[in-house]
Parts: sequence; structure tokens; C-alpha cells
Amino acid sequence: MSLGLLDLDNVPAGASLLSMTAHRLSRLLRYQIGDLLARHGELSLVDWRICVGLSQQQTITQKELVNFTKMQQGQVSRSLAVLEQRGLIRSSRCDRDKRARQFSMTDRGRVHFNRVLPAVAAYCEAIDQSLSPDEFEQFLEMAQRIAQASADTSSDLSERFEEAV
Repeated sequence: MSLGLLDLDNVPAGASLLSMTAHRLSRLLRYQIGDLLARHGELSLVDWRICVGLSQQQTITQKELVNFTKMQQGQVSRSLAVLEQRGLIRSSRCDRDKRARQFSMTDRGRVHFNRVLPAVAAYCEAIDQSLSPDEFEQFLEMAQRIAQASADTSSDLSERFEEAV
């Protein structure tokens, strides 16, 4: 069963075909959007996701950005430093928690973001339109079922492992 770009003829023995398909599709999509961002905006995917979060709020803390982007603290921290160094964002002490820093986009950052946004939006629209509305809904339902099965199986295996130890 060859599915071209996903190279599903080369799935290791014992691996889940479903898991490998999802993983390879995710990597492919991340690579393609990353390439688009590098060409059009000189941004990494992490930078872009942070800029999206910053574009939706006047100010936002690093913790809120970590929660919004679903990325690791270290990735967000490094990206924030680079974006601030480039003059695309600014940081200041948080009014609510003096230990925290809050971030906002600079005028230059907003111009840069708005210049890149149409290319990203067109790419995302093309991906979303590759499925019919019914297929799109089915895909989302199946993805939820797979995510739930993964969570349930992981939990069950952890419990069994703890019982065996």
C-alpha cells in the first residue's frame, strides 16, 4: 500500500500503520509550512505560532504562550529571545505577576506578521479544501477517536506496568 509522499511501504515491523501515517503526515505538513515561512517571512514555525498568539492579544505572558502554542517552555523561550532581538516583539514586567514577563508585538512585528499572513492563510485553505466537507468532518471525528484510543491505551499500559513492578 503506497501512499507516495508518506512512504508507507517502509513502516517498521511492529509499528502502528495508523500512528506512522499520522506522524509522517504531521512531519510533512510542518516541513512544508516551515519552508513557506522561511521563504516568505524569515520565521520558524515556532516563531510563527508565537506571533499568532501575540496577534490575538495586546499582551501575553510566556506561560500563556506556552499554553497557546502547545510547545515546550524552552522552545518558546528561545524563540521569544530571537523575536525580541529582531525587533518584532517587546517584553516588559507583567502587571499581574512581577516575576513574569509579558510580551507584545511591535509595530514592525505586526507589519511583518501581516505581510506573511496571506501566504500562510492560502496554504492552510488549500490543505483544508483538499477534503470535501463530509471527509473533513469524518477526518476530525477519526482523529478524536485515535487520540482517545491513544490516551486510553497509554493509561491502561501504565497501570499494568505499575502493577507488574
